Amino acid sequence: MQRPSQEDFSLKETKPHLGGGKVTGDKLTSTYDLVEQMQYLYVRVVKAKDLPGKDLTGSLDPYVEVRLGNYRGTTRHFEKKSNPEWSQVFAFSKDQIQSSVLEVNVKDKDVVKDDFVGRVMFDLNEIPKRVPPDSPLAPQWYRLEDRNGNKVRGELMLAVWMGTQADEAFPESWHSDAATVSGADALANIRSKVYISPRIVILDQLQNSCGSPALVS
Repeated sequence: MQRPSQEDFSLKETKPHLGGGKVTGDKLTSTYDLVEQMQYLYVRVVKAKDLPGKDLTGSLDPYVEVRLGNYRGTTRHFEKKSNPEWSQVFAFSKDQIQSSVLEVNVKDKDVVKDDFVGRVMFDLNEIPKRVPPDSPLAPQWYRLEDRNGNKVRGELMLAVWMGTQADEAFPESWHSDAATVSGADALANIRSKVYISPRIVILDQLQNSCGSPALVS
């Protein structure tokens, strides 16, 4: 009679591949492959040049307002500077988008009321999509327009694209928070978000000699 083989209840180490930027075939994998992809509209505000003075002294305290429907984000402002550099990124969740137009306004900060300097408008249907490992979208110069669509003095360097949470710009971007919206004229807070990659722990069903399950990481 054949004796049954002895079962192995020893602790075993497993090392499943969790991504992290290695190339598999023609696809760049990452830890984001473990979760459902979420779509975001990214707006990178780089800098402006040749902005006109707005107050009596001819100076300007510029900042940029990125507006998408009831959501908006604003850059920091500079005092008396016609060629400011911001290098800030904003991300709007596609699930929250309720507008077909993206509006990027340049404004002059004022004690009483901020002055409108100019804007750049984008049709969301014409915004390109980008998925890593595609090359990052290069920023471009856009001539400012007034509220009637006429060209005015000043240019703004921007990059606008549709991407996912796997985009390199995701960790550094500021995100709209839908939970703070309460009404047609309400504006969402814009907050920095850190994406946490999931941690997987595999519980081996093999029983050790003490009768408790063995934990394998």
